[in-house]
Amino acid sequence: RLPASSTRRGEAARLVLFNTGAITVVIAMTRAGWGAVGFGAALTAAAVGWHAVVLLTRRRRSLPSRFGVTVRFYVAAAALLPFGVGLGVVMAPDDLNEAVHARIALAHVGINLLGWMGLTVVGTLVTLWPTMLHTRVANGAERAARRALPVLLAGLLLLAGGALVGSRVVAVAGTVGYLGGLTAAARPLGREARRRPPTTYATWSVLAGSAWLGASVIALAVIVASATGWEQAAERADQLAAPLLVGFAAQTLLGALSYLLPVVLGGGPTVARATTAVLDTAARPRILIINVGLAAAVLPLPAAARTALAVAVLGTLVMFLALAVRAVILARSPRRSKVRSAT
Repeated sequence: RLPASSTRRGEAARLVLFNTGAITVVIAMTRAGWGAVGFGAALTAAAVGWHAVVLLTRRRRSLPSRFGVTVRFYVAAAALLPFGVGLGVVMAPDDLNEAVHARIALAHVGINLLGWMGLTVVGTLVTLWPTMLHTRVANGAERAARRALPVLLAGLLLLAGGALVGSRVVAVAGTVGYLGGLTAAARPLGREARRRPPTTYATWSVLAGSAWLGASVIALAVIVASATGWEQAAERADQLAAPLLVGFAAQTLLGALSYLLPVVLGGGPTVARATTAVLDTAARPRILIINVGLAAAVLPLPAAARTALAVAVLGTLVMFLALAVRAVILARSPRRSKVRSAT
């Protein structure tokens, strides 16, 4: 609830800084350049810290908003990432003790995936989810989000802190606490879904992504509690990479983009319906292939079967890019321009 900014230079500078740092880290990790890893991580952390300061400054200047709690989620996520990045730098050297490396890795993954990504998604869905379902926000949704945020943060701090000090009891308690925060934030979203069930690829994809997040957090708690040591816990937790990165992150992102792209392309109701229909192509088969493939991939299947499933899941995810290109061409074609002028 602020006037539109006259320039996007600050946002562009933060994007360039962030991506320069990320690319530097990736290149340095492949070439074992520890100093370059630290430099890239510093650039990334600086960009995110700058982003958090801008959000806080703008929030203090803005008018009161019913859903201002969403910004708190973004600031909290941005504040966590520099710590996660720092842990990544610490565990970069090859000569680190295996048990210490395992503990730092779990803390790093918890802060980056459950904190930086998880908090951002949970905060966004407070308003985006009912908008995607074309229904009103459930009563008490903003209050539930406000109460869930400190619980989520406390859970993350216990998870990371427990891993760093070597206490699996504390780490498990933090994971369970984080799950409790997710449950509290999800209750209004569940009521909205019961009122207006998902029917499109966008809504089913976001719902599936949220389910994978909850399932992965439960699995992480079980893994840490049942492991014989930190090395085994970290090794088993590696199996959650696909559920978290593909099941949760990729599906949530593609679902949100499938809803937002027609909005950004514009062109009026007729064009929006046409582009939405393109992005909704083969919605149910795509959802089934991705989620059944991911579920089967965690089973002890032969290597050939796992490879085939991975190719099927990846191909279905990439299908979104082709559909997005079709939607853009459709929205920008001369024929659609005539439709827009007629409407």
